[in-house]
Amino acid sequence: YVFVMYFGVLNVVVGAFVTTATDIAAKDRDAVVKRELAQMMNVTKRIRTFFQEADKDGSGTLTWQEFKEHMKQAQVKAYFTSMDLDVSQANLLFSLLDRDHSKEVNIEEFVEGCLRLK
Repeated sequence: YVFVMYFGVLNVVVGAFVTTATDIAAKDRDAVVKRELAQMMNVTKRIRTFFQEADKDGSGTLTWQEFKEHMKQAQVKAYFTSMDLDVSQANLLFSLLDRDHSKEVNIEEFVEGCLRLK
């Protein structure tokens, strides 16, 4: 009788432990997704800020000349490096961002390209 009762109580305790562990894992998954989405929004915001700073004439597009001049700044190089983007070949980077080959990059092309290259 004692063995059966002990075994029954142990089974309930293990069941409670497994249920708790499953709940924690589900919450952890949700937290990871939320954290990744927040991080992606932060990166997108930083890329948009970079674009606006580089767009000297305020046209809403970034020309190769504007991009090249902005890339000369040490802060900008460090910023792109922090996003795991190689800036040593800025002309190649610009051509990859210019999907429609118009020699200008609008903000959407720039953001999508940087996120794609990241």
